[in-house]
Amino acid sequence: MIQDVPDRLTCFPDGIPIRGDWVLSCRGGAVAFEPWREHMVTVMPLVRVGAQTIFLGAAGASSFGSSQQLRCLPEDALRFGAFTALHLAQWVLNHRYCGRCGGLNVRCGARLVCSVCGCEQYPVIAPAVILGLVHEGRLLITHYANRPYRGPALVAGYCEVGETLEDTCRREALEETGLQITGDFRYFASQPWGLSGSVLMGFFAEVTSQEVSLNDGELADAVWTRPDALPPPPDAVGTLSLTATMIEAFRVGWLGTK
Repeated sequence: MIQDVPDRLTCFPDGIPIRGDWVLSCRGGAVAFEPWREHMVTVMPLVRVGAQTIFLGAAGASSFGSSQQLRCLPEDALRFGAFTALHLAQWVLNHRYCGRCGGLNVRCGARLVCSVCGCEQYPVIAPAVILGLVHEGRLLITHYANRPYRGPALVAGYCEVGETLEDTCRREALEETGLQITGDFRYFASQPWGLSGSVLMGFFAEVTSQEVSLNDGELADAVWTRPDALPPPPDAVGTLSLTATMIEAFRVGWLGTK
């Protein structure tokens, strides 16, 4: 998965940009990711991975596009660093001002501190589940209806206040597909996913019915798929995402080994 790199990752490191570093710029929902050059304006260091540091850029990047472009970076460590940098960049940009008094926030190490009232804030991480629904030896493969990512997906969703992870799985399965989970959950793995500022937790669960109803419009389709017909990973470099890793695990019989 994307986090499986040997290089150490450090958030909010010290330092100034040097040759070999990178700059991440954000404009609304679009991003640009470019090698640092001397004319570039940087705001702060976001992430250091190995010998490379990724800085938040102020403006002026010419190649803005979907954050999905970060999936195509050729180096494993840089790709994970870019995902993590995007998570931190969005948090910093969305919390420029104190939510308690409206004062300007200033970064102090790994936190933001209000320059007026001293209120402290730490990076926000949104917990979410990835759910592999299984029925009679088949896995439910879905595709999103209105998202930039167009590859194969599994049922997924964010945890709501007061929910357990299992509650989230049951709710998302019912909301997205009309299916009710009646059996036990099989935990698979977790993953930090900077594109959505999340930590993802993967589960498999059996359902007793194959009748799918796409209820909330989030999914374009949902198809029960046998292991030998499962789609390949959507990323050229392999199983970057927890979703792709779970699909591959089902293909090779992971559920049958537990």
